[in-house]
Amino acid sequence: MSMMAGVLVLNSLKDNAAQERLSGNFQKKMNARLVAEKGVFDTYNYLNGQLAANPNQSLEQLIAAMQTSGSATGIANMSYQLTANITTGSNQLSLQSDGFRFDGETKLKANFELVSASSQSSSAFGGGIIGCDGVTISGSGKIDSYDSSQGDYATTLPSGNKNINTDVTVRTLNDNDKIILSGTGNIDGNLIAIGSVEFNSSAHIAGNVFSNGAIDMFNNSTIGGNATAYGYFNQQNGSVAGNIHTNRYVNLRQTQVDGNITTGGYVYALGNTIGGDILAAGNIDLRQVNVNGVAQTYANYAQYEGSVFGVRAKQGVTLSSSYSQIRNNNLVYAGNGDFAKEWSGAPDSAYLNPPYKVQAPEPILQQVALVEKLPVDDGVLDPNDPNDITCDPLDIENAVLTLDAFADNAQDLEVRDIGSAATVYTLSNTEADYNYWPSASSKPAAIPATNARFLGKTQSILMYDNVNIKGNIAIKAGHNAVMYVKGNFSLSGASTLTIPDDSSLTLIVKGALIIGSGSTINTPAKGLTKNGIPVFSIFSSYSGTGVDILGGVEQIYAAIYAPLSDVHIASAVDFKGSVLGKKVKVSGAGGIHYDEALGLAKVGNVSTNSPASLVFKGWQSY
Repeated sequence: MSMMAGVLVLNSLKDNAAQERLSGNFQKKMNARLVAEKGVFDTYNYLNGQLAANPNQSLEQLIAAMQTSGSATGIANMSYQLTANITTGSNQLSLQSDGFRFDGETKLKANFELVSASSQSSSAFGGGIIGCDGVTISGSGKIDSYDSSQGDYATTLPSGNKNINTDVTVRTLNDNDKIILSGTGNIDGNLIAIGSVEFNSSAHIAGNVFSNGAIDMFNNSTIGGNATAYGYFNQQNGSVAGNIHTNRYVNLRQTQVDGNITTGGYVYALGNTIGGDILAAGNIDLRQVNVNGVAQTYANYAQYEGSVFGVRAKQGVTLSSSYSQIRNNNLVYAGNGDFAKEWSGAPDSAYLNPPYKVQAPEPILQQVALVEKLPVDDGVLDPNDPNDITCDPLDIENAVLTLDAFADNAQDLEVRDIGSAATVYTLSNTEADYNYWPSASSKPAAIPATNARFLGKTQSILMYDNVNIKGNIAIKAGHNAVMYVKGNFSLSGASTLTIPDDSSLTLIVKGALIIGSGSTINTPAKGLTKNGIPVFSIFSSYSGTGVDILGGVEQIYAAIYAPLSDVHIASAVDFKGSVLGKKVKVSGAGGIHYDEALGLAKVGNVSTNSPASLVFKGWQSY
């Protein structure tokens, strides 16, 4: 009995020792995980702090100064080692943290995305050309971008490059809208349509084209990037330098595609070449097409003449011409075969048998990824979604209505041409007055500014009813004048508006606005003052065709915010700045050059730009 009791005691002690070791190992493992998490969160906070101090840093610049090791304060032998990896050609960062506690070790990997300030912007002026309910472009000028903080458009920079960029977006925001291109101009940027895109011209798009609906292209149009459609893609002539990705189908006639084609429907192509692979959930029908990649379909494959590097078909294969070629006999299919010729001297019947014909579920194909819709404008901006945007983030109608109570006694303003280049009327922060009047005794009194609230900021505002300018007006040097027009505003004839350096005019119009073809607007080369105010900004709450810019004899600079108004720009001279309207129509030979500096503009107490930041995208397990 004593011996048996001794054995039981010894086994119990052995079990207790094992359990203690297991418990200790578990504790070490938990501590290692905790310190690994600490490494991730400490680094995440550090990198976002660096971005707050300098939002223009790249991922490479951020991680160059990053600490690669650390420890837990107050606890011995708890440490972490960090490894950062940037996905080539993207803003994706993976951060691996190895945590240690004695011989316990845990590996964690967190994925982040660098979301730039411009893409997060709720900017009143950010982006380029935004037509909430549609954009029509029929002009022949170029649409591109520049940065006025570096100088005027197309000027030579210290680097030797021209101040001309491709960071412009033409986009819409609502269902059933369209971007229609019927001119011959170039768009050196991207197109984004919540509705559909229609090319009725030979326009060239340097960037990507995205549509929640369809993309229809005719008359030799070209896309320099990718074409993505939630619906279908249809092109006749022209080319696509990138990939095509749709949910419904792809229809090509004499169209060159340099990249891949992916669709949840069928692919039909007649003539020309496809540089990459084809992946379709539906049938693939190629006629006189050369494909440098592999054609893969979950349905049937048909080819008339032309050549392809390889074919993978879940169902049947038909080669209806003796000139059809599948290079290197690179063929696998699971349905019926119908072949019009011999390959490499072998009889046709050879391709009705393995290894060419296989049993389902072979061949194994890639999964067809579906295109996801971009969000429709619901009137609410999600600051955590870089793709979300709303037509009227400033609620302009209510913002303008608040000014009416201060404009009960507002009077009309008419500035006439006096036959010289002299300034007739001057606006300042505190008042506006005529510099010239035919009779001193009948000269109208100066208009004092009224303290009123606009866009969350109480400021001095000059109040008018209707304004008709047929002479020369100017902003006083060093002043930021704000003008509210309760009625209509017109700048016509040979009139001029002059805004000196480091001065600005904020024009708020409740009625219609017209800038005539003979007028001149002189603005500084820099689009923002040193305080971040656009040198010339237009806010309109008018419902209907409310903003008409019919030209000018020199380049016009303006930041237009008119989410309830149809905006028409028809000019033979260039327009610089930005446009946001309910519907936007662009015609004429003049170009439109979006000023990237406007993405950092200040409007009232509303900053139009959110800071750049790292956004957590999830954990990656081992």
